[in-house]
Amino acid sequence: MRLSDLVRNQVPDPREGVTGRRSTLASPLSEAKNSFGENVSTLRGADARVDWYELAHKEIIALGEAVRANNAVSFARCSRLAEDLVEMLATSDDLLLRMMRTDVAAYQVSNAIHVAILSVKIGQGLRYESAALERLAMAGLLHDLGMWLVPQEIVEKPGSLSADEWSGIHAHPEEGRRVVAEMGESYHWLATAIAQEHERWNGSGYPCRLKGGAIAEIAQIIGLADVLDAMISPRPYHARVAPHQALRSLLVQYKQVFQPRLIKTLVDQLSLYPIGTSVRLNDGHIGIVSKVNSRYPLRPVLLVQCNREGQTIGETAVVDLCRETSIHIVEVLPETRAA
Repeated sequence: MRLSDLVRNQVPDPREGVTGRRSTLASPLSEAKNSFGENVSTLRGADARVDWYELAHKEIIALGEAVRANNAVSFARCSRLAEDLVEMLATSDDLLLRMMRTDVAAYQVSNAIHVAILSVKIGQGLRYESAALERLAMAGLLHDLGMWLVPQEIVEKPGSLSADEWSGIHAHPEEGRRVVAEMGESYHWLATAIAQEHERWNGSGYPCRLKGGAIAEIAQIIGLADVLDAMISPRPYHARVAPHQALRSLLVQYKQVFQPRLIKTLVDQLSLYPIGTSVRLNDGHIGIVSKVNSRYPLRPVLLVQCNREGQTIGETAVVDLCRETSIHIVEVLPETRAA
């Protein structure tokens, strides 16, 4: 059964008849050339999107180390990062492409960034307003704050966890909620999202086994984004899964675990060929999906870098399959995070 059939048959679209959002072609990511300042300012352009990724990486580490040392924390920079992320994803998917093409060195940090990006994409599909998208971004960046209090050897353990070790893992949502709750009533929404993001629609989650509408939607979205990123990222205990295979798993194996409307929205936003997927074309060339087309999911925009033998052809060519109608995708390649 094709992925498109799974989407059509298993998850009804509550927005039937709504036209997909058009967007302009994103530029390929370029390397950041400037050093990073201490303050997070409004960011512009491809270089700025690289800067955002690096700034977010530094801020998550700083917050995590502060939590681990029981020092005071501030969410001011994280809030500005969330605002900038929403602004950039409104006009370009470059950050999503970088996320899919970046090797994961420190999963705990990368996961926070990836969950923020994916959560905003889901929120966009749900037609959230900017303020709600910014909350999603911030909750994504901070969703595993309590995990910094779990010993690193447990977090990165390649083998099975003992009962005591699982107890420590299951305690991290409450630990994160406690840290945020100490920041005051204005962050109550964030504390709730952190406490509930491991709860599941069918009641199979933790720590309280909440189910259905008892789970805040922001926590449901964060949880879905978290599971997808865990699938497509290499971990000590499993290899990475190709994005299109991960989406299929969500549709087939997780259809009772997450609200169907949210799974459908995620698939709509990432397409049948998610950004970062390596594909072979009918003319033999190899490309990487750089932008999805919600109206024509089988015809994304590609960055074509290699010939049929896999050899680099020189400058990367941007190929829009909606315009190049004689070319089409014939195969998804195993390596989906090309360098």
